[in-house]
Amino acid sequence: MDQRALPEQDFSVFADPVRFSGPGRLRVTEAMTRLEAERLRVIRAMERGQPVAARVLGRGGQEINRNLAREIPAWRTLDSVMPSGCVERLAVSLPNNTFAMNAGLRMISVWHRDALSPDVRLVLSCEDPEVYFFGYGPVAMKIADGVEVLLDGPTVSNQATVIVVRDAACLAAARHYWNAVRATTYPCAAEELLVDGLTERQRRIVALLLTCSSDEQIARRLELSVRTVRTEVAVILDLLDAPTRFVAGFRLRERLSRATA
Repeated sequence: MDQRALPEQDFSVFADPVRFSGPGRLRVTEAMTRLEAERLRVIRAMERGQPVAARVLGRGGQEINRNLAREIPAWRTLDSVMPSGCVERLAVSLPNNTFAMNAGLRMISVWHRDALSPDVRLVLSCEDPEVYFFGYGPVAMKIADGVEVLLDGPTVSNQATVIVVRDAACLAAARHYWNAVRATTYPCAAEELLVDGLTERQRRIVALLLTCSSDEQIARRLELSVRTVRTEVAVILDLLDAPTRFVAGFRLRERLSRATA
């Protein structure tokens, strides 16, 4: 998506987006409790060798990510709830998501706003408002093609696992949780974290700098010339009184923390 078009969209309906209603939180909590009960039932059945429509996707971060990368190309739709995140993870996941969507995947990604740092919220606020949303979603979950749900599995030999579940009752609970979470959401782009002295374009460049994007990558993303990006980066470094991009990122996080305290 052309990032320059995002500020022109009307987000006035989200005039007070940072607050989630009590009833909305309650519906999410109730749905989350139901999903957790189903998740534990499935895990117990797997541990006891009982018949259940579930399998282990992987054990440990590397194996999970490797196997997940193999499965994603076969998916047509993905509804995802992310309860936490960091800029370093976004630097990997956002390009991967873009690649998958360019290949045909239709995705909606909801991020649990209460658990996100200001720099993560800044990065997400510059992403596609039809894909990335803030909401109230404390439990991680992915529903693929509406027929299977990915959930945290049991810890095995001190390693986290992810399970892929097609069990009807668990899938119904996952859909119920998704609907409750989705009812609390608003586009990440509706929440603009302003940084004193920076223009809107510079703010978007800064967000990409946080994920270690190169000048060439930023230019392609924002449909600017590399020369323009380098000029803007120089201005940003000067405004933040930073000799390097690394220092600029550190100073930016300080400013964001003060502004949102």
